[in-house]
Amino acid sequence: MNIQVDHSKRIQRIQKEMEAVGIDVLIGTRMVSVTFVAGAFVPWRAAVVVTREGHVELVNFMIDQERVKAESWMDNITPYAPIPGMDMPDMVLHRIRELGLEKAAIGVELGHSPRGNTGYLTSTEFDMFKEGLPQATFVNALSVVDRAGYIKDPGEIMLMRQATAMADSAIEEVRQALCVGMTEAEAIGIGEMELRRLGSEYHWAVTGSSEAASGYRTCYNMCGTTQPTDKILQAGDNMIVDFHPMYRTFMSDLSHNYILGEPNAAQQKLADAYLRAAETLVAHLKAGNTVGKVWHAVNDSLTKDGYIQYTVPFFGHGLGVLGHEWYPPIGNSDPYTEIVFEENVIEVGFLSITVPGVGGMRLECPIRVTPSGGEMLSSTPLAMTVVDL
Repeated sequence: MNIQVDHSKRIQRIQKEMEAVGIDVLIGTRMVSVTFVAGAFVPWRAAVVVTREGHVELVNFMIDQERVKAESWMDNITPYAPIPGMDMPDMVLHRIRELGLEKAAIGVELGHSPRGNTGYLTSTEFDMFKEGLPQATFVNALSVVDRAGYIKDPGEIMLMRQATAMADSAIEEVRQALCVGMTEAEAIGIGEMELRRLGSEYHWAVTGSSEAASGYRTCYNMCGTTQPTDKILQAGDNMIVDFHPMYRTFMSDLSHNYILGEPNAAQQKLADAYLRAAETLVAHLKAGNTVGKVWHAVNDSLTKDGYIQYTVPFFGHGLGVLGHEWYPPIGNSDPYTEIVFEENVIEVGFLSITVPGVGGMRLECPIRVTPSGGEMLSSTPLAMTVVDL
């Protein structure tokens, strides 16, 4: 797919945000920051260095140096080795000194997350930086890449559409194959094969790659994580699949709900309430709405239908390049509630409703914010699919 990403524009966006927080240089260690700057798949511990004047470089693990040089737009890529004096923090310190920034205001990425592979600066690395640059001022600069990557340009959106189209096709392949007696792992494997056939480069989720659950496994309380197992599908089971393809570092996150045979009354009632909440979420992802307003609209829909006590209490997260752009989650807490959605932000709409003895329903779908409401990047319907047995 011949789509060109304007990397110079990305760097300009980063420089603008650096100016806003008052830093001279950014040391980005989060996977989202490394990917956003490098424009390539960088799976090992790494760091990007960006100055206010526009100097950009990557410090990368030596065993992946040549591939990353071939795939990244960057010329300045410094290798490191995991031995004292040559490790990633050592090489970053060396480059900061060579750039004459020993006394600069330096932005680093400090924080925590429920996700294990985010890449926040560790306490050991931070101590090394402070000891190695005693005259520098360190600033927590998490907002720099979060804000720089918040609004997507047309090329980025096109790559996200491509990744989502792969997931659409995988969901359709699963629909055609589903039958009683198949295991969850077998069903999800059919979808994963389709993702690879279409060019997905990496199944990025930390939740066991692609996810699947059927029957009682769909209704664990407050559950949004279901790696596939050897559980055998039964007539009357509802089933969740959740795919996470990546194309040219851009991700998708798409789930769908099936039921094997006609739903009973309780299952249909749940599916109807889920659909109303999902449609409410999509409609309210409108430019000018705040995170808090979107959250309250979905919460009110679920409360009216009597399912709020069964629902995970947040309704979305950001999406973009590899590293999982969490910013901004759709929750009812500071500092997110007053964030205003802007046109061409991509948010993953999320719902997880799990009713004991009935079943579970999950929504994950990339949605583009527009002036008139959300535009789903997916062609997969929100409504549950009934599989004719």
